[in-house]
This record gives sequence, structure tokens and C-alpha cells, in this order.
Amino acid sequence: MAIADQVRIGISLPQAFPEGPAEPEMIVRFAQRAEVLGYDSLWVQDRLMGHATWLEPLNLLSFVAAATFTIRLGVATLPLPWHNPVRLAKSLVTLDQLSGGRLTVGLSLGGTYLNDTVVGAVPERRLPAFNEALRLMQQLWTEEDFDFDGEFWTLRNATMDPKPVQSAGKGLMPIMLGGVHPDAIRRAVRVADGWMGAASSTVDAFKVQVAVVKEALAEAGRDPSTFTIGKKQFLVLDDNVGRATERMRDWAGRSIMNADLGERVALLGPSSVVAPGLQEIVDAGADLLVLNPVDDLLDQVEHLALVMGMRQHFEI
Repeated sequence: MAIADQVRIGISLPQAFPEGPAEPEMIVRFAQRAEVLGYDSLWVQDRLMGHATWLEPLNLLSFVAAATFTIRLGVATLPLPWHNPVRLAKSLVTLDQLSGGRLTVGLSLGGTYLNDTVVGAVPERRLPAFNEALRLMQQLWTEEDFDFDGEFWTLRNATMDPKPVQSAGKGLMPIMLGGVHPDAIRRAVRVADGWMGAASSTVDAFKVQVAVVKEALAEAGRDPSTFTIGKKQFLVLDDNVGRATERMRDWAGRSIMNADLGERVALLGPSSVVAPGLQEIVDAGADLLVLNPVDDLLDQVEHLALVMGMRQHFEI
């Protein structure tokens, strides 16, 4: 059975341009082709600093929303303590409206490194700030004329319109949380619609994390069919394993400043290597694969669709 018949297949949008300026025309071509080929969703992430030309995620998704029709749009993940929750709630609901209800929101705690100081976040208060901000955004998306008394935010007679187009859960956009610590995974089960395994995690680590997800779902009495388990995966599809490895190391060294990590966690080589590696992730419990090719993207989006066994959407 083709992998595409077992799980939803997403793919990362072109977002990082280590060798120069952004390429808007290529981004549109990639997004439109992914939609025609039958990918479930297009994904971006939040990254403030770095030498690579790295585009801001919500502006990029808005740009792509105007050029596509049915493919879902996802961000994995937005570090919530980096953002004003009221402004972020407005940006997200605007994107959901403009895309016709196609947005999936991925959130995380963020890191305790330079970006925290840039945005004024307080690392030791990240968790309570995250919990309060998520609760506030959910109320803004569902309630009218409410008061909010929190540790970080106070609102009186608050209303935000429009509301999200979608009606997942209690009228909310689907929320997926990131994080690899067991506490983060359990938090996702408590408050979100899904959990996204990191591209920087190995398949073996993902298996351990999925076991925590399943245990937490059972403890909470949640129906597993209502909770998405996702995994982002770095990969290079190339008939030559050595060349694939060099391509990944080159990209990872310039874009995430860690060539060794890129090589260690990626699937590299021909379809006979990449497809079984992805099948292993599916067998571990993923129901959403987010493929993250790193270069030669217009070629990779085509060939990965063949490897996944997708069927083109000729009606688009």
C-alpha cells in the first residue's frame, strides 16, 4: 500500500534561501504544484535570527493562500511566548479567513537562547506565559464581551471579530503543539488537537515520543482518532547516497548551523532508502508526515509525490 494511502502527506514550503534573496515566483510554483500533486498541506516555521534569508511564516502563508485553493496551510511551530497573544490571535484568524478555513496552528514554548531576549520573553516564565496566552487566544476566537484576568494579560469587555472559519473542537482552528520532553507531549494531549514531532529528532526518538502520546491519550480518555500525531522529516531524495549526504550537510550547515545534526536525523538517498524510512515513521504511529526537502525543491516535490504514491488532483 502506498504511504499516501495510509497517512496525510504535507511538505515544507520554500522558506529559507541560504544563497541569496527570496524567490517569490518559485514559492508560488512550488505551492501550486504541491496542491495539484495531492499533498495535504504546506508547512512553515518561525525563525527570527540567522544568516540565511528566512521568511516570516504568517506573511509567507498569506502570500501562498492567495495562490492556492484547497491545500491546507500549517505553521510548526510558533513559539507563543515570543508573541503578543492578542496580535497573534488576530493575525491567525485573518489568515484563516483569507484562506477559507485552511489553517493549522502549531505552537511551542520557544527556546532559552538569543531569540528570547530579542522579543523580551522571560525564559523562566515561559510555561505560565504560554498557558495563559493560549487560553486568551481561544477565548478571543470563541467568546464575546468577556473579561480576562491573568498574570500577564488583563482585558475588559473583550471581543475579536471575525471568528475562525473552521469549527474544530469548540469552534477553534486546529492546534498542534511541539516539544520533545514528555511534559510537553502530555501538555499537547491536554490542550491541543495534535502533536508534531520535530525534524531534529531521529526516528528512534520519535517512537519513544509516540509511546508517551498514546499513554497520555489513554490516561485522558481521549479518542486517538481525534488527535493528530505528526512528524517533520528532513530528507534528500537522490540516487547517490554520498551526494545526498553532502547536499544535506551543505544546507544544514548554512540554514540551521549544524551540518552534523542534519546528516544524523535526515533520510538520505534513493527511494529504496527514503521510502522505508518514512514507512517506519508511519508504522510508529504518525498520521501526518511533513516532508522537508532542503534543496532542488521543484524537482523534489515532484519525485517525492511519486515515492509517496500520490494521485494528482487534475480538477484544480
